[in-house]
Amino acid sequence: MLVADSFTSAQTYAEQAIKIMGQRGIPSTPPNYTIWYDYVSGKNTDLKIAIDKIIEEDKPFTLETCNKLYQQFYLTDTAHGDHLQEAGVRIQDTLAQVIQQISQAGSDNASYGEKITSIAGDMAEEDNASSLQHFVQEIVRETAVITEKNKVLQSQLQKSSSEIDTLQANLEKVRTESLTDALTQIGNRKLFDTNLIKEAEKAEEEKTDLCLLLMDIDHFKKFNDTYGHRVGDEVLRVVARQLKSAVKGQDTPARYGGEEFTCILPNTSLHDATSLANQIREKIAKQVLRNKKTGQEFGRITLSIGVSKYVKGESLEGFIQRADEALYRAKDQGRNRVIQEIS
Repeated sequence: MLVADSFTSAQTYAEQAIKIMGQRGIPSTPPNYTIWYDYVSGKNTDLKIAIDKIIEEDKPFTLETCNKLYQQFYLTDTAHGDHLQEAGVRIQDTLAQVIQQISQAGSDNASYGEKITSIAGDMAEEDNASSLQHFVQEIVRETAVITEKNKVLQSQLQKSSSEIDTLQANLEKVRTESLTDALTQIGNRKLFDTNLIKEAEKAEEEKTDLCLLLMDIDHFKKFNDTYGHRVGDEVLRVVARQLKSAVKGQDTPARYGGEEFTCILPNTSLHDATSLANQIREKIAKQVLRNKKTGQEFGRITLSIGVSKYVKGESLEGFIQRADEALYRAKDQGRNRVIQEIS
């Protein structure tokens, strides 16, 4: 859940972001500002990890690097891309206003400082009460002007911060939808592909286990042909719900395509992954699908599941292929079963 930044926090993050961009020679464009504001605020954990890795490897933040970061974390190539682009442009416009407001504030405050310094110098040369009173009045007047300007700035920044929060919330909603299968409401193929890359890299770095389940609904075509696509859709939803309820927060359940589902299991041994697969299979097989209004039974749903374990350094295609081969062996051996990869 996105939480609105307070005015003070937003101002601090803005100043830190602009400072870092200046130190690293990064142009203060709205997309770059978006990246670095989120980085210093710590709101986007994956973005922070990616940037910290670039910093650790002492690589420069070239235009190409910044564009790749923006593409990776703020845009997608799904059907929701246009909506994301529109939301992104609106955020960029608002951020451009914020940058201009902060820049203007810096200029105004510097000008105020120069005027007060000049008045102080003039005061030092005067020794009569009338002149000193004039200087004091001038200081009061200049202070009132800068105070009013800062009040206006605070109001403008609060409004901009609120607008950015709303836009970010809308953007996050669209991004979530772009990674969710519309029918089953679990992850889609894009989420699977993205998270598999991330989890494989993590397993390599932390030297932990990573397993994959690849599942196929047995005789799914029969549900569609016999009872129609509405029943077929409900079969998909039932499997998705059971899969989602069976896994932990770190796991990634997803619809792989058609009647195939998958689940990425970080920090899970092959033995535990196989046990979980059997639990999922048995739980689904116990359910009888029926029409709630008429009581008509449509039969039981069974799954064939293949399980593979990631081998450090291998291609992700090979990792998936071994799970797929195990799945087909489960089909060949009679369906409604779990088969591990061949070691």
